[in-house]
Amino acid sequence: MAGGEFALIERLRSRLGTESRGVRLGIGDDAAWLDPAGRQLVATMDTLVAGRHFFPDVSPEDLAWKALAVNLSDLAAMGAEARWCLLSLALPQREEGYGAWIEAFATGWSALADRYGVTLAGGDTVATDGPLTLSVTALGLTGHGVMRRDAARPGDVIWVTGSLGDAAAALNLAFVERGHDGQAFPCSAPQRDALEARRLRPTPRLEFGATALASGVLCAVDCSDGFLADLGHILKASGVRAQVALDALPLSPELADLARTDPERLQRWPLTGGDDYELILCAAPVLSTAMQEAARTLSLRLTAVGSILPAAPDARTTVTLTWRDEPLPLPLPSTWGHVHAL
Repeated sequence: MAGGEFALIERLRSRLGTESRGVRLGIGDDAAWLDPAGRQLVATMDTLVAGRHFFPDVSPEDLAWKALAVNLSDLAAMGAEARWCLLSLALPQREEGYGAWIEAFATGWSALADRYGVTLAGGDTVATDGPLTLSVTALGLTGHGVMRRDAARPGDVIWVTGSLGDAAAALNLAFVERGHDGQAFPCSAPQRDALEARRLRPTPRLEFGATALASGVLCAVDCSDGFLADLGHILKASGVRAQVALDALPLSPELADLARTDPERLQRWPLTGGDDYELILCAAPVLSTAMQEAARTLSLRLTAVGSILPAAPDARTTVTLTWRDEPLPLPLPSTWGHVHAL
């Protein structure tokens, strides 16, 4: 798609390839030339495939926002400052072309990128006989290390930003509405809209991640696969266990109302649903005040949900779940993963 490809690249360059700090040479040459000004580079990449990671009928604006947000969330979990992105688009043939689609995509992308000063520095566009596929590489900078999965220590407090489970509940509804397997549940239009907004347009916690790192927090992960799964990544990498209070998990008012009368939903959506793109952080108790003050400054909800325990060779699981201080069996892991995340 030679002629069409060059036209698409020019559209992307004119809409998203603006001048930026550290971009010596951006879209239009064989490669981007970036200047980190002596700081350390943090890199991440995610690929999204239509029919696997997002519904084919998703709007280009929402697709662009989410594709960028999931990468920026990885940088937030490291405590990095987001600076640049690379974008690869594999586009199947369509009769109406991609002119209007690219304009809408650029609108959704820039709505998030402009908020954090992220510049599109390069990428690629190709035709494909398969489904629409996009890959985003996000590049960030840090001057004093990163937060890591392998740095949790016994005695650390487990913190969660924002709220959990909204995207999972919205995905449940999206499956049912499209005639796929899912559990229908009564939900008002305002509740549905609030949940759907969290599913389609998550907010990467970049400011808080950077502040937490600067305050001395050493361990974090972004919550994309589900709270238990992502906490599990920390526990495995750090060689520790955890105790988590289900009744402490932060829920939005909409989700709390929907899950209040159904214990199964109360466990499934916030614990195993995924797609939250909040941060799970493990920090020494001495840092609690600084973290809470930082969250207040950002008007960000921050909740202590448990603690890190020493490893125990004879323990049957790495997580002890409680409800009002009473032990609770762990729920089965979700089988959704990243299927139809949009």
